[in-house]
Amino acid sequence: FARKNLADYAKQAEAFFRAADGPFFLSVNYPEAHQPWVRQVDGLPAQPLGAADVKSLPYFGVDEPKLRGLVADYYNCISRLDSLVGDLLAALQRSGKAEDTLIVYLGDHGADMLRGKRTSYEGGVRIPLIIRWAGQGKPGQVREELVSTVDLFPTVLALAGAAPVNELPGQSLLPLVRGEAPDWRRYLFTEFHTHAAQTNFYPQRTVRNDRYKLIENLLPGETNPGYAFTMDHLEADLRGAIAAAPPLVRAAYERMQRPARWELYDLRTDPFEFCDVSGDAANGRVLADLQQELARWRKETRDPLLAPENLARLKAEMASASKQSARELSWQYPNYFFGREPSTQTVRPTGQGARKKKKNQ
Repeated sequence: FARKNLADYAKQAEAFFRAADGPFFLSVNYPEAHQPWVRQVDGLPAQPLGAADVKSLPYFGVDEPKLRGLVADYYNCISRLDSLVGDLLAALQRSGKAEDTLIVYLGDHGADMLRGKRTSYEGGVRIPLIIRWAGQGKPGQVREELVSTVDLFPTVLALAGAAPVNELPGQSLLPLVRGEAPDWRRYLFTEFHTHAAQTNFYPQRTVRNDRYKLIENLLPGETNPGYAFTMDHLEADLRGAIAAAPPLVRAAYERMQRPARWELYDLRTDPFEFCDVSGDAANGRVLADLQQELARWRKETRDPLLAPENLARLKAEMASASKQSARELSWQYPNYFFGREPSTQTVRPTGQGARKKKKNQ
């Protein structure tokens, strides 16, 4: 994330493109836009934006001067990323392989600001996805289907002519890229556990259709540590801005800090998820249907946290991690998640001063 030698990404990729003539898979991961949001690197962007040039993202619900400065530098990072990806595509073109290469551009989460990264709101899970398939795909499409990064693996398998893996939930995106109208999913699911063991464990499950979205908080009524983490790591007067915000926005942040078990949002009328309508009688059928779909998905995917004892044990493990280095903790959840209690054996390390140690198996 130091933003050093950014031009080397395209240079190394071009060497890879030219190394052989067979099919290839290459994943290139740029540091933009990750904190720190650096205004300009190697002259990019040529004309950086400042706080006066932008507004806060609408799903924040607040607009504070220092926050606008962060947003401006976030945009500067995205502008620089656009230039770097352009260099990468130019390298692919020079290699002569651009016409038979499927190109997928995507983010991994939303902006690391308010109600984005580390949350289950749309600002955190709705990411960019652009696919180019020269000569095979239909250009200029904007598709509205509910797609996910879990669809990338079956897409690559289909592209390679490999057999699909039937137990996995994804669908190949190739029919959509070609402009076809395949039978597609009605519901999209996401989940969150923690960003770092010591900071913000707060497991959530979500389901959405083309209009409504349901969030299930597995620790309802407890304070979400991710709230304070977000407020404290951004250099802006966020608490003051929230206190001065309209009541609907203040209520949304109070809900984020200590949510109930269920949150339901009408994304057609409330795309930024400020108004929880789970308590409205008119939405009773919608709530019940989405609860049923979420429960079905959790069962089908064998969600370990369906078992209350697993949730309790994982919560205790996370609490232990906050008191010691997570790297030093002997994590047990891989065992009890799948009904395996750890056995122990005595091992004697080789070398001078060896002593008995217990090792989890």
